[in-house]
Amino acid sequence: MGSLHLNSNNNKLKYQKMRLSNLPKIPDAGREMLDQCYMSKHLVESPSGELFLINWYSQCIHTEEKDGEVEGIHSKTKRFMVFREDEKSKDFSYTEDIGDVCIFLSASEAFCLTASMYPGLKPNSIYYIGHGLGSYDLASGTVHSFYPPRVPMLNHVPFWIPSHL
Repeated sequence: MGSLHLNSNNNKLKYQKMRLSNLPKIPDAGREMLDQCYMSKHLVESPSGELFLINWYSQCIHTEEKDGEVEGIHSKTKRFMVFREDEKSKDFSYTEDIGDVCIFLSASEAFCLTASMYPGLKPNSIYYIGHGLGSYDLASGTVHSFYPPRVPMLNHVPFWIPSHL
């Protein structure tokens, strides 16, 4: 991970190796599912200044017509893994509890909101758009799709608009 502090007199690029610790124990079936996914990484800072690294796992899904021809391809969110930075060691440790925070992920920059400040948001959740549209409960590991049944998936990549814009 690199950083450049533009407000300082030292314009040198600072590099720090990102170390992950406290990795989750994943059963074989879960590991096989993750092996079939592609992953994107997102770095986000919470309103309180905590730094989180999020691994977003998605899978390509082929939909076929009755004659076997491929009708379409879309991606579906399968899982997230969240790592919180330890301020002293700078290691990122796996967590299933981000407290009263919601993380928003899309093709735009990730951002966090304090759930209790926005009625209707569920704390300790990730809201995503782009590989489906839904939320992910970190404590239970459950994906909740916001698509009604039999409605086609979006085939473009939408963006969340942060509340401060």
